[in-house]
Amino acid sequence: MRMFGTKRAAHGSLRTKGKIKMEQATTIQTLIKPHVDLAMAHQFRLELVHPHTQQRMTPAQREEFLTLAFAEIAKGMGIDRFMQTPAERLDQFAVMSVMKNHDTAGLLRSLVNSFMIAYACPETSERAFAALVQIEGLRAEVADSKGQGQMTNKPELQIAARELEAILGASAGPNHTQKTPLFKVLVGADRIFVKSGYPLKDVPKVFMGFAVEPIVGHSM
Repeated sequence: MRMFGTKRAAHGSLRTKGKIKMEQATTIQTLIKPHVDLAMAHQFRLELVHPHTQQRMTPAQREEFLTLAFAEIAKGMGIDRFMQTPAERLDQFAVMSVMKNHDTAGLLRSLVNSFMIAYACPETSERAFAALVQIEGLRAEVADSKGQGQMTNKPELQIAARELEAILGASAGPNHTQKTPLFKVLVGADRIFVKSGYPLKDVPKVFMGFAVEPIVGHSM
């Protein structure tokens, strides 16, 4: 009797877990739908095509793809962070991960877990932070390509970036112009980036309380 009762309890537990998973899936589907609808209303830079016909996805196919992909992203980054992320960023991340044949949710989990593990280890902490700064620098470059290189919700950071740009511009002389810049001053989340084709002199490590990071060896 006890064994039979144990089996019944086990089956009941499995049913309960299954029900919880279904409810969680339904909740995620409901939460991500506004982002899916918003993405569906736009056509962004990257888009998937049929591997054989090379034709664009139909609206129904794209909606199905975005629903599945956004659910994976929400699992990878957490629903709270997902809700704060623009639909375009979610869409383009999902498309790129498929184009590169990468694990959509796994990329995000690895980004967080790998950084935490490496950062928490004294032997790799500095390199882990440097890698994070490098990614932030790439983000600043992407923003600059859209004409948003100095956009930030931190007025003090924006002021510091413009002040540094003026100082470096005065030092660079007449060869540095708006049409042919020798460098660009960009902003990250909490630091300033100076992008140039070669190392610049007199670039401070800290300016007006903000860290300054060089991005060297890239064309303007």
